[in-house]
Amino acid sequence: MGHRIPPPRLTRAAWFAAVKYLGLPFLGLMLALDLLLFLVFRYGFERCYGLFCLLG
Repeated sequence: MGHRIPPPRLTRAAWFAAVKYLGLPFLGLMLALDLLLFLVFRYGFERCYGLFCLLG
């Protein structure tokens, strides 16, 4: 009746779990997509793909 409790907040373990289960799969998906696009452009179209190729 008048007691105030602190609001809920994310702990270090929650941040780690969010990165583990949301961030790492997203990065893996982007890596696979980049590799697929590289292979398609390199061997399918025989075109340059990537920043270093365009600069060189």
